[in-house]
Amino acid sequence: MRTVVFEICIALAALTGFGVGYLLWDRTDAYYAVDLAALGPGPENDVIRYGHALIVDTPRYIGRSAENPALAYGGNDLACQSCHLKAGLQPFAAPFVSTAATFPMMVNNKVVTLPDRINSCMALGLNGRPLPEDSQEMAALIAYIEFVGKGTPEGVRLPGMGLLPIALPEALPDSRRGLAVYAQYCASCHGQNGQGERKQPPEIGYYVPPLWGEESFNGGAGMGQLFYAASFIRANMPTGVDYRTPTLTVQEAWDVAAYMIANPHPIAPPEPEPEPAAEEGAGGEEAPAAP
Repeated sequence: MRTVVFEICIALAALTGFGVGYLLWDRTDAYYAVDLAALGPGPENDVIRYGHALIVDTPRYIGRSAENPALAYGGNDLACQSCHLKAGLQPFAAPFVSTAATFPMMVNNKVVTLPDRINSCMALGLNGRPLPEDSQEMAALIAYIEFVGKGTPEGVRLPGMGLLPIALPEALPDSRRGLAVYAQYCASCHGQNGQGERKQPPEIGYYVPPLWGEESFNGGAGMGQLFYAASFIRANMPTGVDYRTPTLTVQEAWDVAAYMIANPHPIAPPEPEPEPAAEEGAGGEEAPAAP
């Protein structure tokens, strides 16, 4: 119970912290209506188009069942847009609109680059392994993310970025109540067993993604964290919901998120070892601080 309370406190701090900053900005809906069809011919635009294909048809290109086995970096056959809805253009569904403009960033005294962030999704959401930073696939993903964010202010998260902040629940999230919510609102698409709906061969991947089991994201993914899952679900689920008129109550979103997370998921990879603190230099003098 203490763990749940602690997670809720983190949720309030985290979502309020990054939420207030960008909600103060004017609405910029045009950024979420990027038209890929407007791109003309040419090699640079071909790279952007390939990046879009990687987002919407991830399993075909870099998933576990990729057509080219040498590019099977994913550990499952989920697509990037299983979480980044509408190819990263749906507000409050972890869109890409301001992503390029906010990287690199400092996290825990460490510089995190855009390739780092992409590879975090590869390792956690896709339960796989990192893309080489000099690969065509990494270049294409970055090109697409930069394309959809063209003209956005540097260092600013525009309205709709991230996840919609969610209020605290009136009662502690309960997976047993969440089961009832799941049966009413989610099972018709994701299945009673949470395994989604696979595409029919020769297509690869899912029409509807699995929410748990070996084919799903692992426990380290953002969707495996209670507060992120509740926020995403409240603003975006069931499919077709508009974040301004959600179907689920705040309590239902927390409860069904708890139910989803309570089911088994692949084990997350170990956290990287923290960088060692500065040690005393030779002769007992204090080592200089890292730049």
